[in-house]
Order: sequence, then C-alpha cells, then structure tokens
Amino acid sequence: MDLKQKKIFISTKELSKLVVTFISLFFFSYVSGQSTIELNSQNDYTKQIQASFDEGNWELGKSQIDAGLIKYPKDGDLRILSGKYYLHVKQYDKARYELKKSLELNPNNEDAKKILVNVETESKRYSSAICYINELLETAPYMRSLWVKKIDLYQLQGNLVEANHLQKRLSQIYPEDNNLHKDYVYSTEMEANKKRKEGKIDDVITLNKELVQQDPKNLDHYSTLANDFLKAGDQYNALAYIERGLNLFPGNIGLINKKASILAGQKRYDELLSFLQQEMKHNNSGSLQQSYNNYLLDAARNAKDKDPSTLYGKIFDRSPGNEEAFSYVFNSAVAKQQYEVALVTLNKFRKVHGDSKSLSLKELMVYNRMGNNAKAANLTKQLFAQYPNDTDLRSAYAKLMLEEAKARMKDESYKQAIIDWNLVRQYGDDEMNQIAQSGLYNAYYLMGDYNNALNALSDIIGDQGNNPELYIKRASIYQKQKRYHEALMAYEQAIKMSTDDQKQRYLGGYAEMLTLIIKSLNEKFHYDEAMQYVNEWLVQDSTNYDALHYAVNISNSMKKPELVHFYAQKGYDAYPDDVYFKIKLAEVKQLDAKNYPTVYTAMYNELKINPYNEDLINTFSQLTDDYSKQLIKETKSMEALSILDTALHYTPNSKSLKYTKGVAFEKLKKYDSAYYYQSFYEPSAMEVTDFKQHLFYLKYKGYDNEIGIYDLRSRDGSSDAISTISTMEYSKFSKGNTYVGRVNYAGRPTGKGIQIQGEWSKIWSQSLSSKFDLAWANKFFPSIVANASFYKEIKSLSDLEAELGIGYRRLSEPNNENLINLVIGATKEVDPWRINVRFNNFLLNGKWLYNLSSNIHYNLSSPKNYLIATGSIGSSPDAELIDYQFYNGFSVLNTMVGAGGGHMLTKTVSAGILGTWYNYSTGVGTNTYKNLYNIYLQLNVAF
Repeated sequence: MDLKQKKIFISTKELSKLVVTFISLFFFSYVSGQSTIELNSQNDYTKQIQASFDEGNWELGKSQIDAGLIKYPKDGDLRILSGKYYLHVKQYDKARYELKKSLELNPNNEDAKKILVNVETESKRYSSAICYINELLETAPYMRSLWVKKIDLYQLQGNLVEANHLQKRLSQIYPEDNNLHKDYVYSTEMEANKKRKEGKIDDVITLNKELVQQDPKNLDHYSTLANDFLKAGDQYNALAYIERGLNLFPGNIGLINKKASILAGQKRYDELLSFLQQEMKHNNSGSLQQSYNNYLLDAARNAKDKDPSTLYGKIFDRSPGNEEAFSYVFNSAVAKQQYEVALVTLNKFRKVHGDSKSLSLKELMVYNRMGNNAKAANLTKQLFAQYPNDTDLRSAYAKLMLEEAKARMKDESYKQAIIDWNLVRQYGDDEMNQIAQSGLYNAYYLMGDYNNALNALSDIIGDQGNNPELYIKRASIYQKQKRYHEALMAYEQAIKMSTDDQKQRYLGGYAEMLTLIIKSLNEKFHYDEAMQYVNEWLVQDSTNYDALHYAVNISNSMKKPELVHFYAQKGYDAYPDDVYFKIKLAEVKQLDAKNYPTVYTAMYNELKINPYNEDLINTFSQLTDDYSKQLIKETKSMEALSILDTALHYTPNSKSLKYTKGVAFEKLKKYDSAYYYQSFYEPSAMEVTDFKQHLFYLKYKGYDNEIGIYDLRSRDGSSDAISTISTMEYSKFSKGNTYVGRVNYAGRPTGKGIQIQGEWSKIWSQSLSSKFDLAWANKFFPSIVANASFYKEIKSLSDLEAELGIGYRRLSEPNNENLINLVIGATKEVDPWRINVRFNNFLLNGKWLYNLSSNIHYNLSSPKNYLIATGSIGSSPDAELIDYQFYNGFSVLNTMVGAGGGHMLTKTVSAGILGTWYNYSTGVGTNTYKNLYNIYLQLNVAF
C-alpha cells in the first residue's frame, strides 16, 4: 500500500510515551554534562548510568537507561542496569522482566543471574532463586558465597534437611573455614534436639555421632551421646563413647561417674571398683571416695545374694518345669520388682504344665504390681468368667467395675457407666452397692433421663430415708421436669428434717429454686401461678427479702395496687431501712392525689438520706411530675415550679419534668419560659403538628408587641349593601400590664366615622385582674365609651373566673342618648374547653334592658388554634354590636348565633374568622323581624 494512502493513528498513551522519552533525552543530555555532547556508544551509556547509580542518583540513571534503550534496544547491559534499578525501587516484576530480557540477549550473563537471585529472594520466590544459583555454580562450582547463599535459601524455604546436608558438604570442601564448621555443628545440634523431642532416638544417636566426629574436643557431645545410647538400651556403646571421652579428657568427674553408673547397672562390680581405685590415684576428689564406698556396699550385697539365685536360675533354665526352681526364681523376681522377668518365668513354667487358676492369679498379681491396669482388668474379667463362685475374684471384679464406672463418668460416657454401675450393684458388697446407687442416680441425671434418675433416687431414699440431702436432689429433678409443686414439697420435706444448723442453708437453696420457678413463670406472664409460689415461699420464710420483692413486683404486674400496698407494707415492716419498699409504698399511695403532699415529703426526706439511689431518684422524679400536674390543675403553679426545681436538681436531664415546668410557666403567663421548657418535649409522629402549633402560640405570646388588623363586613338581610368597619390596633405587653391603642374606621353613604380607643389591662395577683378602656368617636360610633371590669378566680367554685363590670356609652344615633350597662359574667376552663357566659344589664332613658350571651371555645392545640360557637338573646343587642351601631333594636327581642375559628400561621402571625347572624324584631308589637349577617376577619402579628 502506498504510504500516502495509509492512515496513521497515534493513541494518547503512545503520544505520552513519546513526549516522556523526548523529555528524558533532553534532561539526560543536559544533566550528564550540562552540554550538548552526544553519547555515541553503548559503553558510554553503561558507564554514565553506573556512575549515576554509584552517586545514588537512581532516577537520573533510569532516564539515562530509557534513553539508551531507545538507541540500543538489544543491549543486554542496559537491560541489566534497568533490572538493577527496578530491584532498588522494589518493583520486582519489572526487575525480573528486564533481567530475563538480558539473559535472552546473553544467556551466560552471570551478573544478570546474580541480580535475579536477589530479586527472587526479596519477592520470596526461593525455589527460583535456588535455580539461578545452580546455574551460577555450573560455571563457578567452588564459589563459596554461592553455596552459603544456597544454604540460606533452603533455610528460608524451611528445607532444613537439605540445608544441613549442604552445610556438611561445604564444611568438608572448606575444612579450614571455621565459620562454616561452626554453622554445621550448630545446625546438627539443633536437629538432634528436635529429633529428641520427637522421640526418634536412633536419629538422635546418628546425629550425635556426627557431632563427636566433627567436634571431638567438645566434652558435652560424649556425655550426650552416652545418655542417648542408654535411652536406647545400648549400654555397650554408651560405655564405649564414655571411654573415648576419658581418653581425650582424662580425670573428668562427669565421665568417671557416668562410666561407674553404667558398670554398676551391669553388676560388673569387680571392674567398677578397680576402675575407681585407679582414678582415685590421680584425683583426690572426696566425691570419688564417696562413690567408691557406695558401690563397694552394693557389690557386697550383690555377692551375698548371688549364689542361690544363680543356682536356681540355672536349674530353671535347664528344667523350666521344676516347680521348686520356678517358685524361687518367680518370687525372687517379684521381690526385686523385676516384673518382666517374673512374667517370662511364669510363661515358661505354663508352657510345661499348662494354664491353671493358680498361675493366672500369680499373673494377675504381677500386673497389679506393675500398674498395668489394662491387662489386670482384662485378666480379672476373664478369671471371673471362668470362676464366678470365687469370692476374691468376685470382689476384685466388682472393684474393677467400680473403677471403670468412675472413669466412664469422667469421660461423660454415661450409658456405659450405667452398665458398669449395675454390675457393681450385682457383685459388690453393701458399701459398693451404696456407691453404685449414687452413681446410677448421677449418670441418669447427667444424661437428662430424669424418670430413671428419680427411680434410682427412690432406691437410695429407701435405704437412707433420714438424709435430707436426698430430698433436695429429688426436688432438683422435679424442677427440671417443671413439676414445680412436687419440687417444692420435696424441698419442704428436707427443711422439716433439717437440724437448726442446716435449716438456714436449706432455706437458701429453697429460695434459689423458687427464684428460678417464679422467674420462668413471670417470663410467660403466668402471674397468678407465680404469686401462689411466692405465698408458699412466705409460708416457709415469712420475711424473706426476695420473696417480698417478688410479691410486690408481681402484684404490680397484675395491676392490683391493694396487693402491692399489702406486700410493700410487709416488706417495710421487716426491712424498715430498705429503700425499695419505701418506694413501692409511695408509688401506691400516690395513686390517690390526696396523698401527694404526704408522699412527696416522705420521698424527699428519704432522698436526702440516699441522694444517689437511682430507683429512689426515678420514683421521686415521677412523683414530682404527677404532683406538679395536680398543683397546676389547682392553679398552684408557683408551688409546682418549686417542687419541679427540686426534682430537676436530682434529674437535670428529665425532659418530662422540664415540659411540666413549661406548662406551669404557661399557666403563669410567662410564655418565654414556657416556650423554652416545653420545647424539650419529644412528640410522637401523631403529635408533631399540634405540638408545633402550641410552640408557635407560646413563642407568639412571648413577644412584647402585637399589631392587629380587623375587618368587619356586615349586610342587612333586606338589601345587598355591605357595611364595613376596619380596625387597626397596637398592643404592648409588660410584666402584668397590657396597653392597647385602637382605631376603628367606618365608611358609609352619609360619611366617614373614626373611633379612637385606649385600653389598659392589669394582673394584680394570680387570681385578680382588671381591664379599663376609654374611647371617643366623631360619627357612626358611640361618641364616648368607658368600661371597667374586674376578674376574680373563685377557688370554692372550682376555679371559676367571675367578671363584674360597668360601662357607659353616649349613643350618637338617633338622639344622643346615654346608655349605662352593668355586666356580670363567668368563665370556666376545662381543657380543652373554655366557656364564657355574660349577662349585660342596660339602662337606656330610664328603661332596663338586658342581653344574655355565651361563647364556647374549643382549643385544638392552643388558645390561638380554636373553634368557637357563640350566641345571645335579650331585649337589647349585645354590647359589641351597640358599639358598632348597625341597628337600634332596643326593647325588642334580639337573638344571635355565630361560629368561627382561629389558627397560628407562623410563630408570629395568627388569623381568625367569625360569622354571626342577628335576628331582631322591627318594633314592639309587630311580627316583622330583620336579619343582620356579619363576618369578622382578623390578622395579628407579634414582634
């Protein structure tokens, strides 16, 4: 294809590589001589790179390598240097790649192989490293450092056998190298120790022989090897190596004592004593003299018993059927504790005369003395099977079964143990029978076979019926079977049988059992049954603390306060200083609100004594919360705040107490504090909206200023004309005083009317308040209005708020008449309801008129979120309508009904609406009535 027709694509990666290479070439040419001299040969690159490496400038050397490889990609030395760089930066895969590339170019390059050994070692590829060392050894088989490195690699690989083999070979190749020799000796010692721990005594002997050969001047090797031969039972070789040691270390006390011990073990006393006498000539050690005296005594004893044993032994060897010789040799061997010799002697005699009961009993005796329990057991079973009427064998068999049963119990092999216990009962004496009965009970119990355990226990009780411990065990089984009533009866039997010293301990166990029973029943909510057991407990131990504790708790769970009080009082009588019973008595008493003051005082005094008791603190906190709510209902909010602060001293993080404190502040009209404390409450998902609205209300009431905008739209039922009155007012709130300035505006076809009004409200005490207002108008309103009202809470009438007021109005229409009114009212709050009733008495031109009105508020979440229903009836309109002078229906029947509501829009803005319908007669003696429809709109903003 023509080059002009080819499309060349260069990837971003390839482009980056070209740029890096170019920069590397430029950097190399600048740094390596800070000139533009060009390197013209591979040798120049190699020298320059090696110089950079020698100076520690590895990255410069790497850039030089990259530049060199571009010119000489098949240069093996550059590849070696590249591998050397990657080894330095621990990039082993890249180092391995570069060095193998070098070997492809020059397979015999030893430098590359040496570096590869380091790469494979560092990356823990020991087998590969060993392969490269083997290749190097082919050309340099006597290079000591390579062999040492190979040994190290085998050790790192965990191949100690091959490592030791090479060490031995290397020490033979280089016998003058003391370090190699020491390493080989040390590794051989370690291998010998390892084999000794593994119990491979033949391997240990072979290794120690090698140590003696390699390090003949080490005294310890001779003693160690001799001990190993003795362990193997080879006294001949043990003695031979001790002799070799004495030749090299004559007079060594340790070797002398070791040789003497071996000779003594072989009964070679003549040779032993002669040897010690010879050594004592060259060594005046007192220990040698003592050893000589001891062995001399042993030799004398040996000579004393020599003749009969030797003679009878020879007789028996020639005639193993000789009964006299057999008896002497057998008894002598047993007496000397040479039990293996005794067994060999017995078997030789048995081959001649055949087996017999007498010989089998002798064999059994030897096994027993040897401590060979397994063979003794097997032989006992065999003999008892052959001679079941032999009382001695019967007893031995029963004892054997007893021991086997005990062993199986330890191994938890209960089924096999049961078989053995039954055999003990069948063949053992009375004492064994009692042990076997107990063993059967234990085996069945531990297996969980409670029915058979009960049967076994019944047999024991039949023999030992006066033992209360047996009834305790029976109770334990019944409890396991959940037969609680029978368990308690069994335990009560044990208590009745117990002595005064035992009774308290048994009552403790009785209590533990009942605790488990009652706890189990409580977890299943079987409170009635649990209470029955508690009462049984109290019959046995009437003042038991735990029983009284359970009685109170279960009564509480059963919702039976009278029982809680009964048992708590019993507990208090028995333990007058115990806080728990005091708490429970208080909790019961506080169910009756009348007891709040007494219970509160008692709990507070107790808390002063035990200020850190958590249960007492929690009870006091809950009591305070309930008591304070009752005080708030009784309009004793200041007293409620006092006790709440006391409780918060002990539980400062109680959100419930803080919320109740906020409610008290709300009742006292301290809305900023009410908002703060009530905000601690955590409402549920269903309460969130109402709670948020109530917080809005509290926040709203906490502001000192308020602006109100009101609009009244009124229409006579006989026309479509709408009359309006708009109001703007400003209120200022400050510590029990409220000041209001109000402007009412009315626009009608005949003109405009403005009324200016001032109002002052005062809280004199928690139960007494007043309100005064004065107004002036130019038109459409009474020209002068003056009112004064007093409000008083009457405790004797369930906190009913009574109102008494007097007012004066100068009516501008139609004839500037004077209107005097006297109002009597009452307000009752039953959360969430607020009911107000007012009876207005009017005196107009000497004529008495009246109006009875009522309104009912239903608070949804706060007094600013409500529904309202209102109504009135009388011979005069209500006072509010008189102030607006929409109609003059005096001395005739007037009725009104209305409904509306209000809502907090935000924490600073509220709105309301009220619709009313007035119906009144057009005149005295007529049957014509008119309707007046009003809509009141209001918007308030606090700040």
